Amino acid sequence: MTKTRIEVDYPVSRGLVSLRGADPDLGIEVEAAPSRVSRQRQVFELELPDASLVEFKLRRDDGEWAAGRNLWVSAGESIRVEPVFERSFATLEPRGSLRFEPLDRDLEFQLLLPPSYGERADKRYPVLYVQDGQAAFEPDPFDGRSLGLDSTLGELWELGAVREVIVVAIRTDRDRDELLTPTFDARIPGGGKAAAYRDWIVSTLVPHVAARYRTLDGPDNTSLLGSSMGGFFSFFAAWTRPGEFGRAAALSGSFWWDDRWMIREVRRRRAPAPLPWIYLDSGAAASPFEDDPSRSDGLHHVSALHAALAGKGMNPGRDLHMLAFPGMEHGNAAWSERLAIPLQLMFPPATGKPNAAPRR
Repeated sequence: MTKTRIEVDYPVSRGLVSLRGADPDLGIEVEAAPSRVSRQRQVFELELPDASLVEFKLRRDDGEWAAGRNLWVSAGESIRVEPVFERSFATLEPRGSLRFEPLDRDLEFQLLLPPSYGERADKRYPVLYVQDGQAAFEPDPFDGRSLGLDSTLGELWELGAVREVIVVAIRTDRDRDELLTPTFDARIPGGGKAAAYRDWIVSTLVPHVAARYRTLDGPDNTSLLGSSMGGFFSFFAAWTRPGEFGRAAALSGSFWWDDRWMIREVRRRRAPAPLPWIYLDSGAAASPFEDDPSRSDGLHHVSALHAALAGKGMNPGRDLHMLAFPGMEHGNAAWSERLAIPLQLMFPPATGKPNAAPRR
């Protein structure tokens, strides 16, 4: 027999949890109460046959089963789980808006709260700020397709593949070139307010969200994600303000802007400290002779930025990731298909201490 440990991050004030499981092939039946209980954790210590694999489910003392799929534990493992019992889907909050003086108008945003938010008043969450909020949950007015962020996160949460996060989706379809680019591009012509928009997120939107929702603060818990121009901005903001944004994912980032200004800027300036965590990706034309930019998707620009970042001390595969997707074009349909990849890299399942909110 081998000692096996299952640590359940769930406050005893919400209910005592029991474990039920079985492995029909081995004839193992498991029904257990926690061996140890504290305010935030309930720990199961089991003796299982060597090399056994047991499927289990958690049940609360009011009879409610944990949402999501059954879990598995191997003999000798020590695992941590964060069950949700009262809601299996996320909550989309009403839209809000805040003033953005550089454009003399309000910017709209909408929050997606994870399934456990209403159940776990003791818990705080990292926050993901998403550009092009008009397409995050609904069809984009531009191409009629949605990023499907809510459904992708819902599937990943149901699988236990990512930790729960609060999403803040910011609408950026109006004045898009101005908001999302840091320089003026004479070929457009337009652009140049990305620094002001970045600072508005830091000084106005982040405090607004933190005052109303249970968020975790600091760069490790504040991330950015965007596609196309939104990807360009997400990288720019994290690279220039890593003390505020610790992670950024750029799907098909528009790094061609202003004669590849962002790539040139990375090459000629000293890397920031601390370095942010960066994810880059791009589609790629199925044919090497493709000359439609939407089909080729700017892979050569993304590759050049990746090389420049590696030359500044970033470590590919650790704090720098780049993926190419042959045959995928530039648009929401392609981004929605691969969105699960950066989300899993950015928000792996939690380990260590629970994210408890302090008593007030």
